[in-house]
Parts: sequence; C-alpha cells; structure tokens
Amino acid sequence: MPRKPVATKLCFTVSYNKSSGVFKMRKKNLLIGFFILILLVTYINWTTPVSKLLAYSENIYSRIKIIASILDTVQRVYLEEKDTDELIQDAIRGMLADLDPHTSYLTPQEFKEWNQNFEGYSGIGVSYDIIQNKITIMSVLEKSPAAKVGLRAGDKIIEVNGESVVGLKREEASKKLKGPVGSRVVLKVERNGRRQPLEFQLIRERIYVKSIPYSMMLSHDTGYIKIERFAATTASELEEALRELESRGMKKLILDLRGNSGGYLNAAIDVADKFIPAGNLIVYTRGRLPSTYQEYYATDETTHPLLPLIVLIDHGSASASEIVAGAIQDLDRGLIIGKPSFGKGLVQSQYRFQDGSALLITTARYFTPSGRPIQRNYYNKTKEEYYNEAYNDSLRKVKLSSNHQKTYKTISGRIVYGGNGITPDIWVENSENIISDKLRDLIYSDRRYFYTFLEKYAHKHKKLKTDFNHFLTSFQISESLYHQFINFVIKSNPKFRASDFIADKDDIKFIMKRELAGILWGEDAQFKVNILRDKPLQMALRSFPRAELLLHMSQLKIARGKN
Repeated sequence: MPRKPVATKLCFTVSYNKSSGVFKMRKKNLLIGFFILILLVTYINWTTPVSKLLAYSENIYSRIKIIASILDTVQRVYLEEKDTDELIQDAIRGMLADLDPHTSYLTPQEFKEWNQNFEGYSGIGVSYDIIQNKITIMSVLEKSPAAKVGLRAGDKIIEVNGESVVGLKREEASKKLKGPVGSRVVLKVERNGRRQPLEFQLIRERIYVKSIPYSMMLSHDTGYIKIERFAATTASELEEALRELESRGMKKLILDLRGNSGGYLNAAIDVADKFIPAGNLIVYTRGRLPSTYQEYYATDETTHPLLPLIVLIDHGSASASEIVAGAIQDLDRGLIIGKPSFGKGLVQSQYRFQDGSALLITTARYFTPSGRPIQRNYYNKTKEEYYNEAYNDSLRKVKLSSNHQKTYKTISGRIVYGGNGITPDIWVENSENIISDKLRDLIYSDRRYFYTFLEKYAHKHKKLKTDFNHFLTSFQISESLYHQFINFVIKSNPKFRASDFIADKDDIKFIMKRELAGILWGEDAQFKVNILRDKPLQMALRSFPRAELLLHMSQLKIARGKN
C-alpha cells in the first residue's frame, strides 16, 4: 500500500554558518551586506558559496549594485534620516510584491508571533482582554501555571512583579506576562467579592496553543469538534477528542473548520487520515521544481473510516482546512456545509535567517484527489482586492454560476468545481452574523460594555449559576434588564442613544445571554448558547441522512475499486 511522504519536506529550515560571513550585515559595510542579502533572496539554491553567487551574470550584478548605491545615497543625502533596517525590509517586500499574495517576509518579531500560533510560547496560560484599562482574564488554560495557583476568569491583573500594569496596551501586557520557561512572576489581582487584592506566585511554563477549543456532544449520539488551526499537536488532540466523545456515545460527527486559516500541511494530512480509508489519495502538490511533486495517501493509521461526517466551512477556511474539506468531498467521505472556502491553494516553504526573520515563499500548488486546484485567481488585482473578494458572497455566487468554472467528479460521480475554493454541498447563509453598524460599535468597543455590565449583574445574582441546562433552555433577558443595559451604555458613552438600538433589541438580548453564560460557566457554555443561532450548525444536525448516504456510496465505490 502506498505511504504518504513526510509533509514537512515542504516546510524546512535553512541555517547559516556564522563564521562564513554570508549573513553578517553591519552598517560599516552596508553595501556588501545588502548585496549579499539580495542575492540570497533572489536565488533559491541557498547552499551556493558566496564565490559562486558573485559569478552570476554581470547584468544582475550591475542591477544589484544600483540598488545598493541607491540605499547608500538615501542614507547619506536624503532630507530626513531613515532607518536602515526598515529600508531593507521595504526593499525585500517590494521585490516579493509581484509574486503572489501569500509569499511574505517576516521580521524577527513578526515571525516569533506567527510561530506562537502553531508552536506555543512561554507564559502563564491565560487569555485576557483589556477592560477599563485593566488586564482582565477571560479564560484559564487547564493545567497551566495560572490554573495551578487558582487564577479565575474575571480576575483583573493590576501588578506584575511589583509594577503597575493598569493602562497598558495589549502588546505591552503580553511582554509583561510572558518570559523564559522556569522564570518566576508575581501577580497582584483584583477579584470580585474581595476587598483587598490577591497575590499569586507563578512559574512560567511552555504553553501550547490548543488547536481544538471546543469538543462536545450536541445530542445523545452527535459529536462536535472545532479545529481552529493546524499545528504540530492537532492530530493527537483530535484523536483524544474523538475517543473521549466515542466513550460518551458519539455515532456521528460535525467537524467545524470555519475561520480556520490553515497551518502545517502535514497536520492537515494527518487530520484527513483519521477519516479516509487507507490507500486513498488525500492531496498532491506540484510546482516548478520536480522535487515539489508529492502525493500524500491515507495510511493504516485511519481510525474512524466509517463515522458519518459533516464538515463546516466558510470564507475564513483556508489552505490546510481546504485540503481536509477537499479530500472529504472528493472521496464522498462526508458532507460539506456552509459557505465557499477562502481559495488558497498555494504551498509555502519556510526559510529562516540568522537574525530570526523568515521568508515564506510559494513553491507549489496543491490539488485535491479529483485533480482540482483550489487557488482563486490573484492576477491583475491588488492584495486588498484579492482578500476582499474572498468574503464577497455575491461575487462568489456569480463565479460559481459562470460557464468558466471547470468541473471535476467525486469518487461516486458528483460534480465539484475547481479554482474558487471549496464549494459546499449545502450553501447556508448565517444571516444572524449580519449586524448594524451601531451594534458592531457596541460589541467591539474597547470598553467591553456587555462584559462590564453583566459581570456586575452575575455577581449580584449568584443563584443563576445553579443549573446551566435550565439557563440554556429557559432563561431570557427581561425587558427591565435590557433597558438597564441600554441606560448603562448611554451613561458610559453619550454618543449612543436608545433609539440607535431599537431594531437590534433581539440581537442585543441574545448577546447578553451569551455573555452572561460565559461569565457564569466559561467559554464552553458561551459556545452552547451561540449554537442556538448558528444556522449552518443547525442545518448540519438535520443533514446526517445525506451524509450517511454519501458514506455508503463512497464505501461501495472503494470496495469495487479493490476488486
């Protein structure tokens, strides 16, 4: 049986020998340094000695000298003093701008932040928001340093190691809370119901960002798993979640990839491998270089080949999410519900530099098992236009209905389309997400009106916390509580008027209930309230007969193919 090659071959690290001087750049010798930098970015053969690089065509060499001369001239005579590093970064980005929207250069700080989304960071294990100028803990990660000492959602951090952190911006707060693994940090926090601040001593640990924030049973036999990113731990997290839900009676699954912008290619393959029978092609990649052609197959590690499956996608589902959804759809392994995915079918390879910066450069396209490309057209348009088009429902529908859409067939003969992301089998508009401008201002204000008002309400009405199921099915925001909230908003910010929200009353009441659930029981409870208005998810719950039919068709087709 064919095995999948190691996907990390497409995401590799390049290191440099410090003594060779290849990547040394000092302001004293800026021209030589910049010349070498341009050569390194221009040529793909990263191991070529400097002597051979210098032997490239005189035409290219002369042009690079002009660039270096321009930089030198700007430094010496320009009206205002300019930062050398910024000029070089701008030059690099200018060179990459004519390639594709996903090739990018990341500064050391940008690359560090980008990496944290997939490889974790060193800290205390809390998510937080800045509310009324204070670091307010919104959730605490299980088994984290914060959980071990008893920090809670709602606690307000006012001091870190004896220094006030009131009034800090989010980036500054992050720097205070993070630090080396094993380092000690002392926090002083305010807690509702306590007159005096509490003090906690924590030891920072490696915090791995969870790929799966939600895993739960939606009914006696229907499981739900939300994957937010495809990181190194995603496949193991998924297997753990699947086994836990099966122990609670799960017989069918909704896999939510909405808003998941991607991650590691091998993580996407490993996720698809959980559901696709061994020997089936999951995805293949092809680029300019022969080495970029790779085929990735499902292995004997498939653990749930017969589990009825529905996958939710939307315009924010990209790259690795589209690999999973595309394979599931092409092999008729499950039903796809939601909106068309983003349409990113390009593979980036990662080149790291000695200073901590990195180049993410497109080296291949990927194709689903039926051979269809996923990448949307990005030619003759700005980067802004390219990204905006992904979220334009009207435009996506026009392109889908045009005769220029190339068609492909799934394993059982269903028609699917290429070149415009993954088109769902059932297109569902989540109209509940469409809100007025005034309500949007209210929701996304730094003042966090909903949380601030309802936190005080929850503190005064502790009996609400006795029964979540009763709260979920029966509790309603009263007219009196609604008007108290609106009055609180107007008093806090006179730019708002009661008349601004008349048309949004039902939405505001729903958001109040959802926020209150989060304050009382945490993020899982908040999510369960949100499900009540989640139209794609509600559609998924009603669509398992069709998903089961697809599974039956795919099993028959695979069985016939083996005979």
